[in-house]
Amino acid sequence: IIHEILKKRSDINDRLTQLLELVNLSPDCLKKYPHELSGGQRQRVGIARALALNPKILICDEPVSALDVSIRSQIINLLLDLQKRLNLTYLFISHDLSLVEHMSDQVAVMYLGKIVELLSAENFFEERLHPYTDALLSAVPMAKPGLKKNRIILSGDVPSPINPPSGCRFRTRCPIVEPICAENEPPFKKITTNHFVACHLRG
Repeated sequence: IIHEILKKRSDINDRLTQLLELVNLSPDCLKKYPHELSGGQRQRVGIARALALNPKILICDEPVSALDVSIRSQIINLLLDLQKRLNLTYLFISHDLSLVEHMSDQVAVMYLGKIVELLSAENFFEERLHPYTDALLSAVPMAKPGLKKNRIILSGDVPSPINPPSGCRFRTRCPIVEPICAENEPPFKKITTNHFVACHLRG
């Protein structure tokens, strides 16, 4: 109604039913209050609402973080299915790095509001260069019990994004910091066709 896509009540109801079916919900959900829906159903309603205006890009900010494992996999599969069917682009935001790798073509790693590394998802675990990306990946739990992993424990506290440190924003916690890191902000350098990194000491 606000965007003047549909004006007639009958057209609106038809569109709502179509959207619910698109996310595998029955039209009965139109008559229900939020508290009458499960967590997974509410998430599907959220996705349907986001699709209502036929977007080309969808921003998914931690879309499965509050769901249990079984529902989580259903929502992930739904998102992947919708991406193919509707030719959608996702900006997928998550702290779950294995999920990021599964959902993404390209991965951008951010620290204090700045992208510090950008590379293809298929090369994310093997070819990363930034020390912050190293630290993130070292924190990912291993599937094999007893397998030892070199954990990188970052020292210090995260600085304020309102008043970031001079030079490289990561330098106050970086395990390989050098004097140049405090003097100049590192440029976002192109390493290969699909790989960029902002670090004075790598790349």
